[in-house]
Amino acid sequence: MNAPLIDRSHELDQQVEIWAKAARQQARIERLEDSDEFYASVPGTRGVWASGSTPEEAEEELESALVDWVLLKLELGADDIPEMGGIRLTLDP
Repeated sequence: MNAPLIDRSHELDQQVEIWAKAARQQARIERLEDSDEFYASVPGTRGVWASGSTPEEAEEELESALVDWVLLKLELGADDIPEMGGIRLTLDP
């Protein structure tokens, strides 16, 4: 099994969780047309979305997706992670 590309410290995990909660506060939630499902996304996080049977469930799923998305972006060395709640996530070289 390959080792992760980044050393995920406890501090990084905490910052990612805070970032994701701040991003969740900016979520746009709408009811899907012809469905009982709700759709949630955050502007600036291209490709990240979630759905759920309630707005709250969609938001919870979105927060989880945001954490996974930002961790992958960090592993890939992406520099296009949007600032959320005053938190700018980057890995120092």
